Amino acid sequence: MGDLGQILLGGVTTGSLYALFLLGVLIVFQVSKSMNFAYGQVGMIAAFSAWFFYSEQGLPVPVALMIGVLLAVIVNSAIDFAAIRRIPAGRPGLDLVVTLGIFLLITAVMQQLIDANAHTFVSLGADTRTEVAGVVVSMSDGIVIGLTVVTVLAAYLLLNRTSLGTSLRASAEDAGIAQAAGVNVRALRTATWAVAGLIAAVVAILVASRLSVDAFYMTPFLIKAFIAGMIGGLDRFWLPLVVAVALGVYESLAVYLLGASAGTPAVFLLIIVVLALVPKRFVNERNEVRA
Repeated sequence: MGDLGQILLGGVTTGSLYALFLLGVLIVFQVSKSMNFAYGQVGMIAAFSAWFFYSEQGLPVPVALMIGVLLAVIVNSAIDFAAIRRIPAGRPGLDLVVTLGIFLLITAVMQQLIDANAHTFVSLGADTRTEVAGVVVSMSDGIVIGLTVVTVLAAYLLLNRTSLGTSLRASAEDAGIAQAAGVNVRALRTATWAVAGLIAAVVAILVASRLSVDAFYMTPFLIKAFIAGMIGGLDRFWLPLVVAVALGVYESLAVYLLGASAGTPAVFLLIIVVLALVPKRFVNERNEVRA
């Protein structure tokens, strides 16, 4: 039972990271109807830059982390301002092509400015552990799960219980009407992308503290977050986030039952099965949110 509990804890923790990361994808998509394939690299900028500043330049870790987070917020906002807003209306899918190019650009720049190697990141509580009912729980586990719960609840309340949330939903529904009603659509959109950049930075730093940091380490998280979004629906709130947590548990159980190399293939097998069972829903939803 202890082994199963440990696996479930690991799955919930990983799934919480997927969910928190997906939250940034959801708020951007629901406000701007755009997909940012470079989102994982935005987070990578935060963690890789922070590592460089504290490890190579000797800055205090908190200062390095703040610089990394600020860079991610600036870069994500710039992606919207300089690229996404320039995409002509009625060109579905072009956002993916543009942000894929940005993905490659960010990767090449970070490899040139820092390097292409993997590096150990500061632990941020991963080495502080306690045992609860036979299950070893690290401080990092508690931080990840607690931060995800608090952030998701705060986002839900903000979107559904405040005038700001009403303005965001109105601008997403019809930017022209919202603008005519006095809503500053451009400012809200910029703020949304900035907040999404902050979320990406926090998740990337937490992931790096549990694994390591390099120019590509966030790509699997991006893919799995997108998978959860596809299954749950990018125009929804709770369902894709629940799917993200469930995906982490599913992946951990696959690793436990089938071996360490089975996790990623099991995830892609799941998405193939889901797409095969309900392809029409995905096609219709994609067309509706793009319209």
